[in-house]
Amino acid sequence: MSNGVLLFKGMTTGILNGDFQISINENGEPDAKLILSTAYNVIPVWLRIAKDNLDLAKLAHEAILEKWNQNSDYQKSLLIAELTPSMQVIVACGIALDGLYEMLRPNAKISEQDIKSWKRKRTSRGAQIFEIIRRSYRLSNDASKKIKLAISQIIKLRDMAIHPSLELKNAVLRPEISVGVDWKFSAFRFENAKNCLESTLNIFIHLHDHPRQIKANSTAMENIFHALYELAVIQPNA
Repeated sequence: MSNGVLLFKGMTTGILNGDFQISINENGEPDAKLILSTAYNVIPVWLRIAKDNLDLAKLAHEAILEKWNQNSDYQKSLLIAELTPSMQVIVACGIALDGLYEMLRPNAKISEQDIKSWKRKRTSRGAQIFEIIRRSYRLSNDASKKIKLAISQIIKLRDMAIHPSLELKNAVLRPEISVGVDWKFSAFRFENAKNCLESTLNIFIHLHDHPRQIKANSTAMENIFHALYELAVIQPNA
């Protein structure tokens, strides 16, 4: 027997048509049926995934700075330890922005013609996400430029992570180590992961702090922040 429904902060609840019924049973007594429906927005969960993995990437980066030696096998293990969580941070941030796109799209006045035009012109995913935000919020010129650039950089790194190229490229140098490495160990490192998460959170914070008169969007964004507080991704005064 169910003991109710477990609710999280920021979760949307409601009752679907037909899920609340009152009837009279065979004994002439009133009988009621109620089914609660929920919608849990996983954008905050992806940001929690990014935060947890950034903590791991930071530890791995510190190990590179403190423990790097001339043993090539150990060098490889240190780099892999940083690469793995850094990639997950970047991918999680990209997914969070994809989730923002889907959340805002219903009220952004995007037509089927717009979608067809994007496909025909092969408009980048980053540009699509920014356009949805632009149509959903009133952005200053400065904020618009910063958000557009941040989204472009995050989605570019995300796409590089989930569609990794095996094309031969010149090995690259990193300032903290004395050996050339494959470009992926430069692109997917702690510093870039940190920048991705900070930029992603700053986008959400800016939109939260500058709401537009679209009630559905404002409510959804408030719910996201309730969840981010509960998941300890950000502090209430951040």
